[in-house]
Amino acid sequence: MTIIKVVEPHAILRLGLLQLIANVVPDVKIEGADYAAMTGASRDPRDIDLVLLSISPAEDTNHLIDAALHAYAPRSIMLLSDHHQLPGSIALPAAVCGYVPKNADPEVLQAAIRLVLAGGTCFPLRKQITPEQRVRPSKRPDTPGPDSKAQEPCQGKLSLQAHAESEMLGLTPRQYEVLVLLARGYPMKTVGRYLNISVATAKAHTETLYQRLDVHNRNAAVYAAVSRGAKLGWTCIGGQSETSGR
Repeated sequence: MTIIKVVEPHAILRLGLLQLIANVVPDVKIEGADYAAMTGASRDPRDIDLVLLSISPAEDTNHLIDAALHAYAPRSIMLLSDHHQLPGSIALPAAVCGYVPKNADPEVLQAAIRLVLAGGTCFPLRKQITPEQRVRPSKRPDTPGPDSKAQEPCQGKLSLQAHAESEMLGLTPRQYEVLVLLARGYPMKTVGRYLNISVATAKAHTETLYQRLDVHNRNAAVYAAVSRGAKLGWTCIGGQSETSGR
């Protein structure tokens, strides 16, 4: 059984997170706690797979990470923050495998959790990225402009890694591109806009890739892909980069 601990000081937010990820993976036990629960002298004797640790500017993040490691000794920690960028002052131990803004789309948070549980990492890009990888901050993900294809970091010719992953998953390059955007949490209409195809065509590609991965929905498709070792473009939309400092 997979055990996930959600550490969030605000009871209402904690309850919302618990409900949001209730069925993130099969056979999962999800528990909530506040900061005070990590200050006890004894450590949880169970094998905790993942701690979702809420952080804020008002708290010492390094201290919170140390407290979570002491209390739960989890295999992985994912940080949840009000900010989109990881603060540079945080010293990340090896157990910290992800960083996701609290206002991320539910599908993105769920996909990130699956990615970390499958052994991957999920971090926002730092500033050291190429101009081709930048997405204008004024653009909302669900309303790309006419030039959004050039700004979307995973567009254009597939990288060698993406080609290898599409072949490994048994997908065509176009099906792989659709899966990458689905993993990012985009609705079908936005997938079609980014790839310059109709919504009907995007749906057709989606149904075909579901059949090839033997799944029935996007969350299952993302989990199946990352479980086989695919990064699904997270290296350019949310994965660990060479310049991230980890």
